[in-house]
Amino acid sequence: MYFDERPKVRRDDLYDREGELEELLSSINSRKPLILLKGIRRLGKTSLLRVALNEAKLPHVIVDLRGVNPNSRRDLYLRFQAALNEYLSKNAPLLKRLKDRIKLIDGVRISGVGVSLSWKNPETLYSLISALESEGFLIAFDEVQEIRGPAGKELASLIAHFYDYGETSFILTGSEVGLLYDFVGIKNPSAPLYGRVFHEIELSRFSSEQSLDFLRKGFEQAGIDAPAEILEEAVNRLDGIVGWFVKFGVISLREGLSKKTVDRVLEEASKMALGELDRFLKKRPLARKRYLTVLHAIARGRDTWSELKGELEKAEKREITDATLARLLDALLKASFIEKKVEGRNITYHIADPVLEFALRR
Repeated sequence: MYFDERPKVRRDDLYDREGELEELLSSINSRKPLILLKGIRRLGKTSLLRVALNEAKLPHVIVDLRGVNPNSRRDLYLRFQAALNEYLSKNAPLLKRLKDRIKLIDGVRISGVGVSLSWKNPETLYSLISALESEGFLIAFDEVQEIRGPAGKELASLIAHFYDYGETSFILTGSEVGLLYDFVGIKNPSAPLYGRVFHEIELSRFSSEQSLDFLRKGFEQAGIDAPAEILEEAVNRLDGIVGWFVKFGVISLREGLSKKTVDRVLEEASKMALGELDRFLKKRPLARKRYLTVLHAIARGRDTWSELKGELEKAEKREITDATLARLLDALLKASFIEKKVEGRNITYHIADPVLEFALRR
């Protein structure tokens, strides 16, 4: 079913991502050491990842790093432990084969149908992944840019070690594309992963035609012949973001299909989008007002450099340097809250998510 808010696990439930899926499967099957799966929020990266791993039929761990304490080795190890145990609980024979190797690792204890990790020693995770490598495990870190600071550097160093000396393949997904690039150190020679070649797969938002087709087929799966004008309203206002289309479908099936349903989706989804923005701003308390000034201005169509600088100066009643505005825009671009469009010599900035734009306009 297309209108299921849980990540997809079967190809039949994944709409029109055949090219990206085949590219990801090819990268997995050829055991490329480092694969990046990128795209703004709610384009279906986790679904694509799960479908590909299920079809590849390789043992794997998917570590969800959303909401992790970015500086905590403890959080990283516990997330890895939970992900590995989820897989091992469904594959008991595999755990049986691994037991003799795992029980020799300092900091790892076999517990029931899983393992328990100590986060005291950073060598523990290296040793555990080495044991998993013997069974051909593939390891994915979903939203890897969430882990930063010392724990992030430790994780990047671990991946670099296995890139150079091991055979484990890693998939890193990221919705905050600039921060994903920071993690792999594209422009930072001192970063652990700097200089490593990676294969990159990008998910884009649906076109208007794809969006209409997705919604039409989603309602057909539920036995509903949806009016074209209502679907077009949803397409126009939700701008190719498949996650919001799914929410539109779910709410429509629950409460009835009408043009007002789009308003209902925007109202409900706004809370989620603003919550994500708030988590970003909490890490930047001193510049919070400036970020909000810039975002509100862009949402209202004040989207050129000079207009944004003028809005900041009006809000603060003093001159703002170009460097200050550049830092604000760069951080918002890296976090994928905004996008930059270049048309000849004209550069404008736009809110990436139509739901967030709706919320900021209010």
